[in-house]
Amino acid sequence: MDERDNLIFDSRPSLRNPHFVCGLSGWLNGGDVGVGGIEYLIKQFKAEKFAEIPTPRYHLYQAAGAQNLRPVFKMRDGVITETRFPKNQFYYAVNPTAERDIILFLGTEPSLNWEEYADAVVSLASDFGADRLCTFGAILDRSPYTREPKTSCTCTSLKVKTEMEKYNLSFSSREGPASFNLMLLHACKKKGMDGVNLTVRAPYYPEFNISLEYSPKSVKAVLTRLSHFLSLETIFDELDKTIKEVEGKLDFVRQQNPQFNTYMEELEKNYDEMPYQQPFDISPHEAIRFAEEFLRENNDRRQDQ
Repeated sequence: MDERDNLIFDSRPSLRNPHFVCGLSGWLNGGDVGVGGIEYLIKQFKAEKFAEIPTPRYHLYQAAGAQNLRPVFKMRDGVITETRFPKNQFYYAVNPTAERDIILFLGTEPSLNWEEYADAVVSLASDFGADRLCTFGAILDRSPYTREPKTSCTCTSLKVKTEMEKYNLSFSSREGPASFNLMLLHACKKKGMDGVNLTVRAPYYPEFNISLEYSPKSVKAVLTRLSHFLSLETIFDELDKTIKEVEGKLDFVRQQNPQFNTYMEELEKNYDEMPYQQPFDISPHEAIRFAEEFLRENNDRRQDQ
């Protein structure tokens, strides 16, 4: 075991210019999208843990008015059998079908020393040859579970934004308190690394005391885009099964509760859906340029005839 710069390494795998993807618990983990999405990728690619950030320097286990991060202990007949602390773990997977391998970070939004924590994550990415960092999460939203969740994007540069424009995303324009995902992008900019954050909506209906602890359709919305963006051959069979189960339960609630059904019909009527379609490998700006060139060439040929 090797410890350096607030990182503890179990091993140092040899990786090929890896993609680096982060999911964190905390403020931007509505519907368990950040953590659940990373855990889905870890399972999908049989990723192995190789490093971690220790918790004491970055997490308050108890603070008034804050999320409770106390370690969880399991006891049986008076004997401690299991302990669970906040996770800040790095996993790797060799990706034989692509030119790049994968590093996945399963983290917990820190309570203290945000910039130091973010710098540690980005430095590890850089040390292993990653040239961009992708992170994602979700916010709770009164959106219909029957529709494709809306996904917004924040980038570290116009160059990266141009790449992301073909994935049917909106782009964030706001000023306010930052999620830790944005702090990671800030650390990327300082390091000269490209960074992307995807924020999806997760259904939430407080009027009916309905909040999805796990929103599989929101998880799929971000992982589908990341999989194409990063050339990951992700299989969604398990997610599709869970989506069907969750929607079946909510459909049953609609059948049993006329008020909830009316509420959902109103949300569906006013919802501006952004369904995902696998893009061509060109941006919207490039598509417009190609179309203009095609029309110009056609016009030139007609004039020559």
